[in-house]
Amino acid sequence: MTPEERIITYIPEPVTETLSAPSAEVQEEPPPPRITFEPPSFYLNYVVPPDALLIGEHHFVRGDITVIGGVPGCGKSRLLTSLAIAGKLGPGHEWMGLSVNAHFKTAIIQNENGLVRVRNELRAIQVQGHDLDDWLHITPPPPFGIGFTDPVFREELQVWLQQIQPGILAIDPWNRCVDDDKARDYRAVIEAIHSVIPAEIPKPAIVIVHHLRKQSLGDPRRRGRDLLNELSGSYIIGSACRAAFVLEPVTAQGSDDRLLFTCAKNNDGPMGEPTVWHRRDGLFARCTDFDWDEWENGGPNKRRAIDLEDLAAVFEDGDKTMSRKEAALALQSHCPASARSSVYEALRTDGRFSRHLSEVSGFLIFRP
Repeated sequence: MTPEERIITYIPEPVTETLSAPSAEVQEEPPPPRITFEPPSFYLNYVVPPDALLIGEHHFVRGDITVIGGVPGCGKSRLLTSLAIAGKLGPGHEWMGLSVNAHFKTAIIQNENGLVRVRNELRAIQVQGHDLDDWLHITPPPPFGIGFTDPVFREELQVWLQQIQPGILAIDPWNRCVDDDKARDYRAVIEAIHSVIPAEIPKPAIVIVHHLRKQSLGDPRRRGRDLLNELSGSYIIGSACRAAFVLEPVTAQGSDDRLLFTCAKNNDGPMGEPTVWHRRDGLFARCTDFDWDEWENGGPNKRRAIDLEDLAAVFEDGDKTMSRKEAALALQSHCPASARSSVYEALRTDGRFSRHLSEVSGFLIFRP
């Protein structure tokens, strides 16, 4: 008897059958239908899951997109961190004036801030008594960028999401996710974000941080729903989200820490009234003495071009001479909404006010 024959003879028949490869093929579940129709009763009987509404009246909802727009450096990233505090505190608390309806974790995919910036903001928050280790997870800037269409990035992200199971998945900023402002690129990334969420976990609310388009002097001030048109790039980002907020400085002065927070869109609930906040170390404090009448009528932030009357006021109708630096500081204070470059452009002796400005021995002289 050969060695092979001895082995076959030794193994009992049931075991031999067990070692043999199964002949029946695994049946895959059929894909869901591409389209269905349902009667009104189907929708009337729908019950919203208790933890789906995270914040506000459908402002942050699991499975939906919420956009937070703002100019660079106004505190958008800080708002994301404050969302984690809201998720830890849970019901009975507020986030930027909106009710918190559930406990949830926050995961932030960011390619905006380095380790030093993130550390400093978290230290300022920790001093205030907020320990967020179990509630907040932040990526260091990914070495190859935020690549939702990259298969390796998507695979690694899915593993992390299965471990964290966040209630809010934030992306900061949007312009680091897309290569171009074309609608096709926007749609592709939005679809990739939705598809990367593991099917085994509850869907998180997706929060996208986005920049506003660059404004020019003389642009009218936008309010309410009109702010949605201020989001830079394709209109797709504004149409894809269910809710959108805009955070903007009250004035252009660096010493003014006030920020206007406005809901510009809420498809499934009320938008609510805009609110004003002070930017503090790590967080925000509500501004209780804001002059809304002045704001509505233009106030110090009214966008307009610097005119001859502004120069006349700064130079006291020609009675005062100043160095260029002194004149720039005075004009900036007189026109706080004007950019620094616009101020220096107005003070050029060969510019549009050349008939009224001259320079002698380093001092600017104004002639009415």
